[in-house]
Amino acid sequence: MRSSARLTTVLAAVLALVALTGCGVGPQTTAEPLPSNIIPAPLPVATASPTTGPPTSPPPSPTAESSPTNSALLRLWFVQEDGLAAVESSLPAGSSADLVLQALAVGPTEQQLAEGLRTVAQDPVTGLALVSIAPPTVPASTPASAGPPASGSPADDGSVVPVMLSAAFSALPPAEQVLLLGQVVLSLTGAGASFVSFQDEAGSPVAVPLPDGRLLDTPATARDYGILIIQP
Repeated sequence: MRSSARLTTVLAAVLALVALTGCGVGPQTTAEPLPSNIIPAPLPVATASPTTGPPTSPPPSPTAESSPTNSALLRLWFVQEDGLAAVESSLPAGSSADLVLQALAVGPTEQQLAEGLRTVAQDPVTGLALVSIAPPTVPASTPASAGPPASGSPADDGSVVPVMLSAAFSALPPAEQVLLLGQVVLSLTGAGASFVSFQDEAGSPVAVPLPDGRLLDTPATARDYGILIIQP
């Protein structure tokens, strides 16, 4: 029994050795490191790529310093006692001359009336405006031999506002006529005009009175009626 068991153990060892030799794997007496090409390289770590599009966060809201300021308002001139006083109107800068004259005809607000302001641009009997923008006329052709206009003349400046006086203007007292003309000239020149010309309803030029009693037969400027301004 003992000899047969030993024989079986020897046969099993021989068979195991033959199997290992047939597979081509030889026994190793010492440990060897695995070749580097057998171990797979580590997977790359994904990183966020930079975006080239616009940011997704909303732009910052404008602050008080960066917000645009409100548009400037025009000043209109109304009668106060025997002179003219300027008040801030509701008209924005750049308003047309026609709107300026309409605002003068409407007159001061209730609060301004209580402060002693009034207007002469409205007929107290009919309630109609005494001044308006004259209709455009076709300028006469200038002869080729004529030289350039004199320096400082209305033709050189190019910003002459033609104003038509109604027939009721001549019925006003002389002092009221001067105050009305001053309202018109100071308000229009403050709105951007350089000169203001006057004509009647027929389109004929009108010589207008100045504060010193002289008649002005050329377009008026703010300086012509500046003496009427009441200093605050």
